[in-house]
Amino acid sequence: MTKHLLAGVAAVALISGVAFAQVYPPAPPPPPGTVLVPAPPPPPIPGASTTTTTTVAPSPDGDHREVTIHKEEDRKGNTVIEKDTHREGIAGSSETHTKTETGRDGGTTTTRETTTKPR
Repeated sequence: MTKHLLAGVAAVALISGVAFAQVYPPAPPPPPGTVLVPAPPPPPIPGASTTTTTTVAPSPDGDHREVTIHKEEDRKGNTVIEKDTHREGIAGSSETHTKTETGRDGGTTTTRETTTKPR
C-alpha cells in the first residue's frame, strides 16, 4: 500500500513539475521606433549543388518522360542550371539538354539548348 501511495505522489510531482517547466514569461516588446529586419539568408557555398530527378508515369498512349535538373554555383559565383529531358514514345525518342547560366548580379543570363533525336 505504501509503495502505491509513494508511486502516486511521485507521479503527481512529475506531472506538476512538467507543467511548471513549460511556463515562460513573454518576451519584452522592442523599444518604440525600432525597425525589425529579418536576417538575410546565408550566402551560398561555392561549389554547392542540388539535383532533382522527376519521372513522369507513362501516359495511356505509352509515352514516358524523365527530367533531371541540376543546380550549382560555379567558382565565379554564377548560378548554373542544367536541365536534361528524356522522352520516349511511339513516335520515337528525344533528349534535350538546356544549360542556363545567370551572373552573380542576376542581370546576365545565357541559355543554350540542344535536342537530339536518335535514328
